[in-house]
Amino acid sequence: MRIIGYSSIDKVLVVSPGPGVIDISSEVALTLTGRGCAGRWEGEKYIPCDCPEAPYCQQCAGVADACVICRGECRKPERTCNEEHSVYLAIFAPSTVKVGVSRTYRLETRLHEQGADEGYEIARFPDGEAARRLERELSSRFPDRIPFAEKIRPGRIDRAAVDTALSNFTPVRRFGFRYFPGDVWMAPILLKPDIHKTISGKVFGVKGQALVLEKHDTLYAVYLDSLIGYDCEARKGKERLQVSLSGF
Repeated sequence: MRIIGYSSIDKVLVVSPGPGVIDISSEVALTLTGRGCAGRWEGEKYIPCDCPEAPYCQQCAGVADACVICRGECRKPERTCNEEHSVYLAIFAPSTVKVGVSRTYRLETRLHEQGADEGYEIARFPDGEAARRLERELSSRFPDRIPFAEKIRPGRIDRAAVDTALSNFTPVRRFGFRYFPGDVWMAPILLKPDIHKTISGKVFGVKGQALVLEKHDTLYAVYLDSLIGYDCEARKGKERLQVSLSGF
């Protein structure tokens, strides 16, 4: 099976052939056996690819969406963002604040996909171009991208930091999310996928792009994007991630 995508909300890896899914909601035991192109989607149809380039070959990678890199001045021949867009602040515990833009109707989903602990809609516009202009203005105060490690830091939300970030805004809506059964007591150890490596353990939670595993009193994190294109075997058994520090 080749991993071609994932849903952090549904807690599944999407695999081909099929496409089918592997559940990652409770326990994981995957052995990575190879890697190549993850293929592409044309509408609702999945097109597999046997190219060895990973995670995508040039043909399957496609062209970057102009809307994704928009900074408030549309570069498309015809503007396609003529629907309500929201500017939001995403909070990642304990105190990281990120600014972003989403279509208003899917703002909650967008925050959930990113793994935000809280999210605040701070403005709403009739189109995406206007929303991007405010995002660009606010990016001098809040980053519009943050490193993966910032999303899985231990600790609870620093309420004073959030209050400071929101001090100049009147939020339209607030969202809160819970990804784990309890507090994250340590910074998870990042696992880097590689051929012949086994990723296994009890799932502590799925937070945005982070699959967090618990094994031998230690937390590990896998950046789900880094699994794209890997061939894998799903198995149960005695495979180990590595020895926990508490094992000595």
